[in-house]
Amino acid sequence: MAQQMLELNAKMSQEHLDVLNLIKNCKNNAITRKEIVAKLEKDISYYRQLNHIINELIVMFNEPIGSSSSIYRNGYFYCRTKEDYMLAKKSLNSRIESVSERVQALEKIQKSK
Repeated sequence: MAQQMLELNAKMSQEHLDVLNLIKNCKNNAITRKEIVAKLEKDISYYRQLNHIINELIVMFNEPIGSSSSIYRNGYFYCRTKEDYMLAKKSLNSRIESVSERVQALEKIQKSK
């Protein structure tokens, strides 16, 4: 497994590295999507690509990146502590619940028509 991980890390693009470095080295406790796009000198059309890159950093390259939209910590952050991981998972679970409610509502609407 370690050998497979080395191969994946070797294939990380410069774009991935740039985003990862911004998240790992942000001065505050999180960096927003808007701030990342500005620092990379991109425009808002880059948001979708940025989401894709962050997803790959987590899923393909095993980088512990979390996100939160709370007033105390808004944006992406690098998980370094148990609390960071807990916040990241709480945020994801909240999104899952919200999307699940939308799916259920659509199913109910579809059945009623």
